[in-house]
Amino acid sequence: MDLRTAYESDKELKDQFIMAIEANAQVDATVIMKSDRCALGVWLHGEAERKFKFLSSYKPCMEAHEAFHAQAAKVARQINLGEHTSARSMLADGTPYAKACSSLGSALIMLKKDAKI
Repeated sequence: MDLRTAYESDKELKDQFIMAIEANAQVDATVIMKSDRCALGVWLHGEAERKFKFLSSYKPCMEAHEAFHAQAAKVARQINLGEHTSARSMLADGTPYAKACSSLGSALIMLKKDAKI
């Protein structure tokens, strides 16, 4: 698994949110909130769990990934409610969404180091 590519894929949600805001479109908040649907989540809940659940960095990585998807779902709900100004502000630096994204990146770095992948 290329963790960088998987992480970048999750980070691309921000671009998708911005496009939805600009197009006044809906996003699938139900899928976005599920941390086991994206490529990284499939790996974390599957292969990574089988191979690395004993590593001290595995659980924090899972928790960071779930927290990221929880924050992303909040943004998605605001978009779907038509609260575009609010949704856009939720994507700014220093927000819970941005912090969750950053925490996920840090947790992945630790897992990658511990797992030697």
